[in-house]
Amino acid sequence: MLVVNAIILQEIYSIMELVGPIIDVLKCLGDPTCRYIDHHRKLEKRMKELGEREDDLNTLRRDIELKIKAELRWGKILSGEVEKWLLEVQEVNKKIQAMYQRAQNVSCFSRACLGKRVAEIIELVQKTIERGKFTGALVIDNPSTAGVAFQLEHLEGENSVKEQIWNYLMGDEIGMIAVCGMGGIGKTTVMKHIYNQLLKKNKDRFPNVIWVTVSKELDTTKVQQVIANALNIASLPEPEQERERAAVLMEELGKGGYVLILDDVWKKFSLLELGIPQPTSTNGSKLVLTSRSIDVCTSMGYKIVKVQPLSNEESMNLFLEHVGRGVLEVPSLKEILGHIVQECDGLPLAIVVLAGSMKGIDDDREWRHALTELRQHKRTVKGTEEEIYKRLKFSYDRLGNSQIQNCFLYCSLYPEDFVISRAELIEYWIDDGFLGIGSRQDLYDGGHVILNMLENKCLLEKVDDGNVKMHDVLRDMALYIKDRSRFMVKAGLGLRELPSKQEWAADLEKVSLMRNDISEFPPDLSPNCKILSTLLLRENKNLQRIPEVFFQHMHGLCILDLSYTNIEQLPDSVSNLEKLNALVLFGCYKLRYVPSLEKLKALRKLDLCYTAIEKVPDGLEMLVNLTYLNLYAECLKELPIAILPKLSCLQYLVLYVESSTLKINGSEAARLTKLEMFEGRFNELMDFNRYSKSIQGQRRTSYLLVMAPFKAKFDATTLEVERSSLTYVFRLVFSHVCRVCRSKALKIVATIRGTESVALEGADKELIRVVGVLDPIEIVKKLAKIGVKAVHLQLPYHQKDVILSGCPIGREDSVVLPSDLRCLRIFECHNVRSLSDISFFQQTNELRFCSIHDCRRIESVLDLSSSPSPCTPFQNLELLWLENLDNLHMLVKVGEACVVPISSSLPRPGIFSHLKSFQIEGCSNMKQLFPFELVHDLQNMEKLVIGNCRQMEEIIASEEEEENHKGKGTYSATTFTFPKLRKFKLKKLPKLKSICSSNRKMTCDSLQVIKVWKCPNLKKMPLYLPLFQDTDQQSSHPFKRIRIYPKEWWKSVEWDYPSAKNVLQPWLVLG
Repeated sequence: MLVVNAIILQEIYSIMELVGPIIDVLKCLGDPTCRYIDHHRKLEKRMKELGEREDDLNTLRRDIELKIKAELRWGKILSGEVEKWLLEVQEVNKKIQAMYQRAQNVSCFSRACLGKRVAEIIELVQKTIERGKFTGALVIDNPSTAGVAFQLEHLEGENSVKEQIWNYLMGDEIGMIAVCGMGGIGKTTVMKHIYNQLLKKNKDRFPNVIWVTVSKELDTTKVQQVIANALNIASLPEPEQERERAAVLMEELGKGGYVLILDDVWKKFSLLELGIPQPTSTNGSKLVLTSRSIDVCTSMGYKIVKVQPLSNEESMNLFLEHVGRGVLEVPSLKEILGHIVQECDGLPLAIVVLAGSMKGIDDDREWRHALTELRQHKRTVKGTEEEIYKRLKFSYDRLGNSQIQNCFLYCSLYPEDFVISRAELIEYWIDDGFLGIGSRQDLYDGGHVILNMLENKCLLEKVDDGNVKMHDVLRDMALYIKDRSRFMVKAGLGLRELPSKQEWAADLEKVSLMRNDISEFPPDLSPNCKILSTLLLRENKNLQRIPEVFFQHMHGLCILDLSYTNIEQLPDSVSNLEKLNALVLFGCYKLRYVPSLEKLKALRKLDLCYTAIEKVPDGLEMLVNLTYLNLYAECLKELPIAILPKLSCLQYLVLYVESSTLKINGSEAARLTKLEMFEGRFNELMDFNRYSKSIQGQRRTSYLLVMAPFKAKFDATTLEVERSSLTYVFRLVFSHVCRVCRSKALKIVATIRGTESVALEGADKELIRVVGVLDPIEIVKKLAKIGVKAVHLQLPYHQKDVILSGCPIGREDSVVLPSDLRCLRIFECHNVRSLSDISFFQQTNELRFCSIHDCRRIESVLDLSSSPSPCTPFQNLELLWLENLDNLHMLVKVGEACVVPISSSLPRPGIFSHLKSFQIEGCSNMKQLFPFELVHDLQNMEKLVIGNCRQMEEIIASEEEEENHKGKGTYSATTFTFPKLRKFKLKKLPKLKSICSSNRKMTCDSLQVIKVWKCPNLKKMPLYLPLFQDTDQQSSHPFKRIRIYPKEWWKSVEWDYPSAKNVLQPWLVLG
C-alpha cells in the first residue's frame, strides 16, 4: 500500500511539474486574455458608443463648417490648423465607415479583434473632437498679390519720372525711394507700370517683387502678413509677439534680392518695428513708398521723386483717350476742349473723371455750360487739397440725379481701397430706398444701370464683372461732400473700441464701423442720434454683446447691419426700432436669440442666414411689409403653422434645404404670389406638387425646389455653364500667392482627375476657379502639400433647379415639374423606369441640365415608344450626367429599339442636338452608348466622359446595329464628325472593344484632351485630329494632353492614322 501511495505521489509530482509551467504561462497571459474576452463580449456596446462619438464629431464638424461659411468671403481664407482638422475628420469618418462594414460580416473568431479596433477608433474620434475645439480664428486675412501683374491703366506722360525711378532701382547708390505728389496725380499708376516691368525683367536681381497697399492707417500686422506670404514664410508668430514677428521678417528679408513697394503711406513708421532691414548696396534690395506727404518721406530719409502735373499736350491726350477722339470732329468744340482740360491743371484723376462725365456729349452748348460750372467750382477754394475735391465734385454734380448721387456717396462707407461686391452694394441701395419700390429683378436691373453709369463716368473702377472699387481721392471727395459731420466713417481702421460719446453727434446720418476689431461697447453709452438712418457694424468679429441702452435714442434707424459679428443675442431695445427697414445678421453664427419683432412693421428685410437660431423670432407674423427673408439656418427646427401666408409681400425667401426637421406646407407656400426667389424643401409629394402647380407660368427669377423625405440623400451643388463648359464650379482661395506657389498650384490643379479648366479670378487674383467633375477635398490636399491653403466656396445661388430624392415619381405617383425648369437632378428614386414616366416632364421645354444618380430601376433615359410628339424636353439640353444606374441599358427607347427611326412623314427629332457635356459612370448594364442613328445629333458635344461601365463594349453602335436599319432610310457615312468635342475620356471600361466600327473614323477638329484609363480590350483608336494633317504647325493647335494608363496599352494600341503616336508624343502622359 505504501508502495502504491509512493507511486501515486510520484505521479502527482510529475503532473505538477507539467502543470506548473502552464499555470505560469496562463498567469502571464491573464491580462491579455481578459482583454481579449472583453473585446469579444462588448463589441455591440462599443459599436453603439462609436455611433454616438461619430454623431458628436460630425455635429462639431457641421458647426465649424457653418461658421466657416459665415466668415469666409472676400479677403479671407481658411486657417491651416482648421483645414488640417477638417481633412483629419474626413479620414476618421472613412475609418468609422470601414468599421461598420466589417461589423456586418464579423465572425465569432474575429469579434475580439474587431472590438479592439473599434475601441481604438473611439479613442481616435475623441482626440479629434478635442482638437476641434478651436479657440482662435477659423479664417484669416487674405494674402497679398506678390508676383501677379496688374491690369494697367493708360499712362500718359510721366516718362521722365518712370525713368528716374527705374535708374534708382537699377543703381547701387539709392536704396529708399519716395514717389510723392498730390492725390490723383498718378503715383500709384506710375508704380504699377514699374512693378509689372520688374516682374518681366530683372528676375535674377530681384526674385521677390512685393506690393503692399498701406492706406491712411498703417496696420503693422497686415503689412507683415502680406510680406510673409510673398516670401513663402509658412507662419508668423502671433500679432502680440511683435518682436518675434519682426525678427522672422528681418532674417528673411536680410537675404536681399527684393523690391518692396508700400503704396499710399500717410504717416512716419519704423522699419525696425515692421521687420524690414535698411536697403543697402550690400544686400541689393530696394524700398519704394508712394505718399502725398513729402515731409513724412523726407523725415525718414527717402530719396524724393516728385510726380509733376501733366503738360497741356499730355493732358489733352489723356482726356481724348477717355472721352473719345470723336469730339475732335466737332469744330466748335476744339476751343472749349482746350479750356476744359486747362481747368484740370494737369491732374490725371481729374482729367479722367471729367472726361467720363462728358463722354458721348457732342452739343457745344452743353460743353460751354460744363466749362462755366467747372470754373465756378474751382473758384470756391484755392491752395488746398480741397481744390482737387472741387474739380472732382463737378463730375458728381453732373450726375444730376440725387438718387444716383446718393448711390455714389454710399460707396464711401466702405474701407479705403476696398473691393466692393456689386450685388452687396445694390442690396444696400435697395435697403436704403435709393432704387424705389418694385420687383427685385427691376430693382437689381436699376442698380446695375447706376453702377455701369458710375463706372463709365470713371467715378468707380471696375475690378471684374462682380466687383467695383472707389479711388481713395474720390472717397475723400465723397466724405468732403457730406461734410464728415453727417457721415462718421471709420471702416477698416483696426479700432478696438467704439468711438467716444463726443463723436456720436446729434446730426449723424450714417455711421460705418465695419471691418474693425471692436469687442465691446461701453455699458452706459446711448448715443443721442435721433436722425441716424444707417449703422454698419459688420465684420467686428470679436463683438459679443451690445448693451440694452445703446439703441435707446436711435428712433430713426433704418438699416442695422451686424453681419459676421460674434454676438449671441440681440438686445431687447431692438424691438423698439419701429422705423427699421433692414436687419442684417448674416454670418452671426453664435446668434441664438432675437427679441420680438412685433413692432417693426416697417421692416422689409430680415437676414438670419448662418445664424444659430432654433426658432423664428416672435412677432415675425406681424411683419406684413417684409419682402426679404433669409432663414438659411441649420439649427432652425420648424416654421410656425400658417405663418407664410401672413408674409404676403415676400419676394425673396430662402430656407435651409438640408434640414432634417423643417417642414413646408405646399398650400401656404403657394399663397406667396410675389415670390421671385425661393429655396425650400418639401417632404411630401403632395406639398411639392401644390407649390409647383402654383408657379406654372409665373416666371420666377430663380428657385431651388427640393422634394426629399428627411432621410433622403442629395447633392445641392449648382450645375452651371462655365464659359463653354458645363460642370460643377469650385472656387478656391490661395493661402500663398507668391509667384512660385501660384504657378505650381495651377499646374497641380490642372492635372487632377476631372479638372476641365483652371483660372485665376478676384479683385486681387486671390481666387482660383476650377471647372470639372471632381472632389474639392482632393484639391485641398494636393495644394496643401506645396504650402497652398485652399477652401471650397459653395456657389451662393441657384437658377431654376429641382431636386428629387428618395421619393416615388413614376407614372402612378406623378410629380409636377415647373414648365420653366432649367436644372433637374434625381437621386435614389427607384420606381421610375425613364424620365418619360414623369407626366409633366414633357412640358419642361427650357431644361438645360439633367443629372440622374443611384436610381436602381431606370432602364432608359427617355422612352418615346408611347409619345406621339417628335419633340422632347431634351432638345435644349446642354448637360447630361448619369451615375450608378444599375439597370440602365439604353439612352432612348422607341418600341423595342433604342434609336429613333426615320420616316418620310415624320422628321427626325434632334434629341441631343444642343448637348455639350455628357458624363456616364457606374452604369453596369450599358453595352452600347450611342445608337448609330443618334450620333449625328451630337454636333455640339464638347465633353464626353465614360467611366466604370463594366459591360460597355462599344461607344457608337457597330455595323451589326447599322444592318438593323438598312432599308429604313438610315444615313450611312464613313466618318463621324464631332466638330466641337474638346475632351474625350474613357475610364475603367474592361470590356470596351471599339469606339466605333472598324471601317469608320471620328474627326475631332477641336479636341484638346484625351484620356484612356484601364481599357485593356480597346485595340484601335479611330480618332482623327487636325494635328495629323498639319504636323509642321503643332504649336498653333489647341491640343493639350493625352493621358494613358497603363503604358503597355499605349504600346499595343493601333491608330487609323499611321504616325499618330509620333505626332502625339509631345503631349503624352503615361500613368
